[in-house]
Amino acid sequence: MSYTNLETVRKHINLDEVPGGEKNDFPVTFTDLEWVNLPGRGIFENSVVVKAIKNYAPISEVVTLGDGVVSLSNSRLVANSMTAASDSSLGIIYKENIDFSVDNGRGTISRLIDGEIASGSIVVVWYYYYSTYTEGVDYSVNYQSGMIRRLPGGNIQPDQMVLVDYELTCNQLNDEYISEAVYEANAIVEKLIDPQKRFGADLTLQTAATCLAVSLVCRMAAISDLRFGDEGRQTAGAWLSLAESYRDDYRNLLKAFRPQASGLTGPKHT
Repeated sequence: MSYTNLETVRKHINLDEVPGGEKNDFPVTFTDLEWVNLPGRGIFENSVVVKAIKNYAPISEVVTLGDGVVSLSNSRLVANSMTAASDSSLGIIYKENIDFSVDNGRGTISRLIDGEIASGSIVVVWYYYYSTYTEGVDYSVNYQSGMIRRLPGGNIQPDQMVLVDYELTCNQLNDEYISEAVYEANAIVEKLIDPQKRFGADLTLQTAATCLAVSLVCRMAAISDLRFGDEGRQTAGAWLSLAESYRDDYRNLLKAFRPQASGLTGPKHT
């Protein structure tokens, strides 16, 4: 019997609010060929970029900045590494985010209207950029479990630190997981309290089933976070605390459906 449902559980805990989006510059050191966890839940397919600095001399380019975006010769620029000037002698040095803007991920530059760079100006820029590795050749990704490893014969060496960019989905604990928790909660309540299926419309029993389902979902989230070391253990602890709180509410709500045990009487002489 259905005492609670997915929509009701989602009113108590909205996992879509768990941060997703882009994650940049996460450091990973591959000690050998073991899998390494990437923080977060659920990685979009083909969103992983593994990079490292191989050229420690800055690149210099001459660009003309108009009213649009100008692409540089390289993408995946090192953040805050760009210097821009009016000429190679650094006659006028321009300021990032005041005179010009840089998109480090895409390797583009544009002038800012309120800055000191006039439209059509020739600008000399210096910057560092990351070299990127090839998935399937240098490294492998398990997108479902959020794990990465280097591949033998690739260009990533043991004990080398690289930086990883990737994009997270909001949460692995999607409606499929919540529906499973709802199914388990309904089954437990029916077996323990309502095997004759007489109390399905009772609001207290419905709330109890909802609390149990939320508790199960929180435990799933905790198990998922335990994969991510110290940071994950801290988050998992918060999920488990929330799970126990809802489990206590579930137990208290069920008291109305459990007969009170009568007091024990003393032995009688016969």
